[in-house]
Amino acid sequence: MKPTEFKGIYAGESSIRIDFMLNGERCRETIRGTPTKTRLKEAALKRDQIQYEIDMGKFDYLSHFPNSPRALRHTPNKAAHITISQSVDIWFKHKSKNWTQATYRGNLSKVRTHVLPNFGQLTLAEFKPSMFKLWASSSTLSPKSINAVRSIMLGIFKEQFNDCVIDSNPIEKCEPLPKRTKRVTPFNPEQREAIIDAIANPIARDFYIFAFSTGLRTGEQLGLRWQDVDFEKKRIYIRQSIVNGKLAGTKTDSSNRTHHLDDEALQVLLNIQQYHPSNQPEERVFINPANMKPWKDDAVPRNRHWKPALKRAGVPYQRPYTCRHTYASTKLTAGCDPSWLAKQMGHKDWGMIRTIYAQWID
Repeated sequence: MKPTEFKGIYAGESSIRIDFMLNGERCRETIRGTPTKTRLKEAALKRDQIQYEIDMGKFDYLSHFPNSPRALRHTPNKAAHITISQSVDIWFKHKSKNWTQATYRGNLSKVRTHVLPNFGQLTLAEFKPSMFKLWASSSTLSPKSINAVRSIMLGIFKEQFNDCVIDSNPIEKCEPLPKRTKRVTPFNPEQREAIIDAIANPIARDFYIFAFSTGLRTGEQLGLRWQDVDFEKKRIYIRQSIVNGKLAGTKTDSSNRTHHLDDEALQVLLNIQQYHPSNQPEERVFINPANMKPWKDDAVPRNRHWKPALKRAGVPYQRPYTCRHTYASTKLTAGCDPSWLAKQMGHKDWGMIRTIYAQWID
């Protein structure tokens, strides 16, 4: 581009460039359009205005050049130009690689269902703690779900706070809701036996006997491999799970654990050895009797075997996760140490045992 009669204004064939200094840095911004005399004069006036605002400490790069790649870096009020929707993208980019697939799906669902529809269009500067409190007070979600959304938004704003885009995290001023005590209804011994007896297929029956006698999460049981079984020491190692048909890690760090087997659980594994098509270390233990291959996901055993069995047994329907509650309540009733049980079930400490299963603790 060639210099013009106006200071800091350069002309090309179909564009005009404005040059100015900002905080010791030379900035060049191009405006499209034929450099007529009138347009060059307008550009010079714009440069004068920019220079005045810089001198007065009022210059906002974004207001003059909203499409400039350097604008956000130089604007004094980034929070007024970054939306919560954009902040969500930044949060996902920075954090999602460390999430399990289940965590990713859960966060994505809550963001799409609750965060973006209610707050996504707001800029960071526009958002106020009262907006979240108003949403929470009018929401039909459970306190646990509202707190989960709060936790996500806390993380979203934290990224912007760490980057000095905002001076404080507004979600920190929104107290989490008190949690409701989770009430569980385990199967009683008669119901447990009736369900097992009602599972017609012996391979599927082994699957649910093991669930009742270990309390594993279904995904953990689906992911169990022969290399994770120590027959001599009567224990298994929980190292992976199957979530939504895909291999994943365990739910939390404490879920990655050693689990001790009782005689009933050990016998199930010995039974499976007799009919399993492969005992190679990397092979998964529990298989679908329809094709003698590992279960694809938890929906198949639940729909083909669990639901029909409860119906035949005359037991009111509860999801297979109730096997886990039944295991915990049975062990506590027998007088086992709650701290030991917490390790068996993959809890960080026995606080969850105390909260959920208090009535079975002597």
